[in-house]
Amino acid sequence: MDFRIDFAGYDAASCYDDASAISGDWSAPGIAGLASGFAAGTEIATTTGWRTVEALAPGDRILTFDHGSQPVRAVQRGVLWRGRAPCPEPLWPLLVPEGVLGNSTPLTLLAEQSVLVESDLAEDMYGDPFVLLPARYLEGALGIRRIAPPHGAPVEVIVPLFDRPEVAFANGAALVFCPARGEGETVPLNRLAELQIPSDCNYLRPCTPREARRLAEALENQRPLQEDRACAIGLQAA
Repeated sequence: MDFRIDFAGYDAASCYDDASAISGDWSAPGIAGLASGFAAGTEIATTTGWRTVEALAPGDRILTFDHGSQPVRAVQRGVLWRGRAPCPEPLWPLLVPEGVLGNSTPLTLLAEQSVLVESDLAEDMYGDPFVLLPARYLEGALGIRRIAPPHGAPVEVIVPLFDRPEVAFANGAALVFCPARGEGETVPLNRLAELQIPSDCNYLRPCTPREARRLAEALENQRPLQEDRACAIGLQAA
């Protein structure tokens, strides 16, 4: 099942336009294909402490779930939506309350951003308790809800790229997928389903939307598991 959105003729914006940001002119119709990645303001664990994702630069070393500290190879920037019309609801980010995914502070996730969750049901289904879920399937679970971006205030999106797919710690112990360099290209939004499909990644993804929804619903019954993981890791965002 493809996830496709018809934006009635809006063209994809190829990149974040610094000149537009400085001038405050975001009136040009268009959208950026970065519907996955980190929303500006997200705190990422680095070897030198917590840093906002927008402050990351190539060469910075990020703490990863699987491979210790890894250098950022490139940083891609974009905007979730820009245009005269309000941001379409399917693109609205999701607000994750404190503690729900191991995050010590509220966390904003983009709809197509994959997060790594630990699930008893995943172990029953796939033989592995860890599974990557696109954030949109978490809507309605554990108090996670959509939030409308302020009209006229574009959401800046930052994608740190690595040598291989990695899972980074965000706002505490939330586990968020990061693509390898070359996988984070800006694409038209009718290809959203192709974003965040990791290659050369050790973790499974649900085969169908129904499986994804089952996994999200199952998280309601194991919230202490997420909280215990956060305590065990000992990561607390500033």
